[in-house]
Parts: sequence; C-alpha cells; structure tokens
Amino acid sequence: MFPNKDKMVRSANFLLVIFSVAPVLWLVVAFLVTFGKGGFARDPNIVPTLLIGLALVSLANIGLTIFVQTSKKVMSATAGYDPVGRIFLKMATGSILSEANGIYGLVLALLSGQIFYGIGFCIVAWSSLWWVRKRFKKNVASLPNA
Repeated sequence: MFPNKDKMVRSANFLLVIFSVAPVLWLVVAFLVTFGKGGFARDPNIVPTLLIGLALVSLANIGLTIFVQTSKKVMSATAGYDPVGRIFLKMATGSILSEANGIYGLVLALLSGQIFYGIGFCIVAWSSLWWVRKRFKKNVASLPNA
C-alpha cells in the first residue's frame, strides 16, 4: 500500500488534520442553518429519544474504535508482508469511527435547533481522534526504520 514509512506518516497526518477540522465545519453549518429558527424536526419530542439512541451508537463506535486500535488480531494477516499499510488502515478506520460521533452531533443539532448537541458530540469526536493519533504514534514507533 505504501512504499515507505515516511510517506505513510505524511498521509496519515494529513488525514487526521482533515478529520479534526471537519467537526468545526459541521458546527458552523449547524449554527448557520439553525440560527434564529427551530430545528428541522416536525415533532420536537423525538429529539430526546434520538439523543439516547445516538449516544448508545456513539458508545458502540467508541468500543469498536478501542477494539480496532488495541487488538493484535485485527488485520493480522497483513502484519507480515505490509506492516506499514496495516498501521495506516488501523489509524484510518479508527479516525472514521471517531468522526462518526461528530456527525451524530450534527444530526441532533439540525433536528433540535440547539448547537450544544453538536458541541458535545464533537468534543467526543476530537477526544477519540486524539486517542487514535496517540495509538498511531505508538504503532509507528514500533516499526523498524526501513
């Protein structure tokens, strides 16, 4: 997948920057769309139920992210012939799962018209991305210098 470790690290850092900036854009969009108006939900009573459901899905995403990042069995078949690509795929998968939390906040903010849902879920997304980046650095440090 990647010819060398340095190119993979550059690509991974760029991907992490993109995933870190995206929640800011979603918050801006949610603020601009709902500023001064109510949300798009026809029945505002659905928002608490949706909040509980998306919070549970978010917890499942966090659990799956932890599993992907810490499991030695995930993508273990590629560890022998492409360890650099394996580390990148684990980081990318964890980043995408982390970013889903920000999307849940955007959905709630647009439906309810209240930006604090977006802020809360984006904080979770950024925290998860930070943890994925920390694991990525640890995994890169374990690679041989080739």
